[in-house]
Amino acid sequence: MQTVASPSHHRTAPRVGSFSKTKETVMKAGSYRPEDIRNVVLLGHGSAGKTTLAEAMLLECGAISRMGSVDDATTAADFEPEAKAHKHSTNSTLLFATYEGKEINIVDTPGHPEFVGAALAALPAADTAVIVVNALTGVEFNTRRLFHAAGEAGLARMFVVNKLDANPSGLAQVLAELKRVFGAKVHAMNLPTKGGTDVVDCFDAESGKTDFGSVAQVHQEMLESTVEVDDAALERYLAGQKLDLVALRKTFVRAMAVGHVIPVVFTSAKNAVGVDDLLHILVNEAPSPVTGRPRRLLKDGELVEVPCEPDKPLLAHVFKVTNDPHLGQLAMLRVLQGKLDGSTPFVCAQDKKARKASHVLKVEGRDHPELDAVAYAGDLVALSRVEDIHVNQLLHAPGVHEQFAVPKASYPAPMLSLAIDNKNRSDDVKVGQSLQRLTEEDPTFAFTHDPLTHELVLSGLGDVHLKVMIERLKNRYRLDVAVKAPTIPYRESIAQKAEGHYRHKKQTGGAGQFGEVFLRIEPLPRGAGFQFKSEVFGGAIPTQYIPAVEKGVHDALEAGILAGFPVHDVRVVVTDGKSHPVDSKDIAFRTAGKMAVRDALQKARCALLEPIVTLDVTAPEQHLGAITGDMKSIRGRVVGMETLPGGFGVVRAQAPLAELASYGGQLRGATGGQGSFVMELSHYEPVPPHLQNKIVEARAGHRRKDDE
Repeated sequence: MQTVASPSHHRTAPRVGSFSKTKETVMKAGSYRPEDIRNVVLLGHGSAGKTTLAEAMLLECGAISRMGSVDDATTAADFEPEAKAHKHSTNSTLLFATYEGKEINIVDTPGHPEFVGAALAALPAADTAVIVVNALTGVEFNTRRLFHAAGEAGLARMFVVNKLDANPSGLAQVLAELKRVFGAKVHAMNLPTKGGTDVVDCFDAESGKTDFGSVAQVHQEMLESTVEVDDAALERYLAGQKLDLVALRKTFVRAMAVGHVIPVVFTSAKNAVGVDDLLHILVNEAPSPVTGRPRRLLKDGELVEVPCEPDKPLLAHVFKVTNDPHLGQLAMLRVLQGKLDGSTPFVCAQDKKARKASHVLKVEGRDHPELDAVAYAGDLVALSRVEDIHVNQLLHAPGVHEQFAVPKASYPAPMLSLAIDNKNRSDDVKVGQSLQRLTEEDPTFAFTHDPLTHELVLSGLGDVHLKVMIERLKNRYRLDVAVKAPTIPYRESIAQKAEGHYRHKKQTGGAGQFGEVFLRIEPLPRGAGFQFKSEVFGGAIPTQYIPAVEKGVHDALEAGILAGFPVHDVRVVVTDGKSHPVDSKDIAFRTAGKMAVRDALQKARCALLEPIVTLDVTAPEQHLGAITGDMKSIRGRVVGMETLPGGFGVVRAQAPLAELASYGGQLRGATGGQGSFVMELSHYEPVPPHLQNKIVEARAGHRRKDDE
């Protein structure tokens, strides 16, 4: 079947002269209509070359004058100190360039599995997910995870097999693997030639010399898959009629937007091979905000599509918030409808007071040139010096009564924790404020103040993630903190009933203190918590002092008896007591209640309880046997297994939280970096006796040091 082919089998776009972003350039970039905008997110596993590809794209478009290097820490995307230090992206970065009269907004994202939150949070900004695959390693863990996440977010998807010149003989196997893992809708759009130093277009062309495969066959496969989404084109094709290339390209855009076709493009970003071809495909075959799937928002609890219409009132989605040392809080947003410039009034979420946009910026990594032109629906821009604007809020025009909300996104739960201690006590408030800002930027990072251990506990997806967050505290907010393993929140409980008694009598020369309490402590079922009851009759303890006794009981239970951990799952019954008409007071009965409980606990066979968590461990199927075998090393037990699409599986297990401090590294080692896990608290169980003795002795040692 013949189509109207392009004049050349290899696309070579004219290179724009090298320049830095001038104000004139930025104004032009912000004036693009929705149909001339392409929003692209670069996804993939670590070391696939996403940041280098972004750099090559900027250079090809003339947005930068020379290509930076990840190893030399000179790329536009990895400008933060943490990314430079670790030699890989640690945050998502917004970039932009122009090519063939179109504006391309690029979001570069981290590939390390522990920074997947930044990648997932960037999906609402884009229309096309470019999933970068390392030609040397093929399909990896994040390749699968982010491919499916992009599909669920409604994005068009395409693969870029990068570093093609590093593995010329293995490229056919990589393409075959992509088709095997992701299905028959995956088609090569170009093929490498000349030993991986160039590529041959297979969409426009029907013939050409390649390193492997047939241009004619690939062209035919792409053609047949494309026409399947257009009944009229399919009829013409089946009737043997020629297909117009311009019309076919529009059909392809639709096929890609709905996920019917997933193209594969080969590149070597470092050596600028295939980068011009990729850019040509993005501006001609990838969907714009108009031709892509409309954004979906919640309205009255139902998902509704919001088409990209620049003539409607303003509606914008805040997809990222960050803090710039010079510009303060920076809210990055996608304009969903309407248009935005410095004079545009808007209302944030449910607020009633209108604000002015004032400073509207385009973002190019570290640089944030101000935009004086209009940003139309579909564009990605930022607002500077804004307060009380948060991720996933919607900005809308004043007086608009349609109330939308952003659907709640799903992120992996933080699975590893560490405790921090502020070295400078005067910075306590600043530490809390800074951590709050970091949680706003990263949906997989959290912090809490543990009321049981009185520690400030940070939680993330792994040790590298947490290390970077500590570095960010120091680099960005000038905060130096000490790090330690968090105290495991053990509990104490009892195994039998016991009675306690205490008489508190204190004479100080004036009015004294007197209170006497008899009580009983009883075990409750695991998870029942605490119950308090009074069986005092005849006014032995006047009614007004019973609350003081209960406070004393709480004091004793919070302090524990074995190792200083709170006592749970007990009932305390006050049975009798004595009072004095002059010397009895609240403090006396609070003290008597506390000491009577301690007396009872000494007799009640106290036991230490440890938190048991449920683990969902995800890894390639070939590693599941090793994972189940490793459960014994962490005192875990397997409770179920499940097979996932794409050759992955899930092991569900239960294990003590105390054994999981290093499990993330252990799992990465056992699975070649392809395993991950999430966990949540399940229940508490008694600690084995030999371990209980060690914990009690260690806690006693800590308390002796504190006393000294």
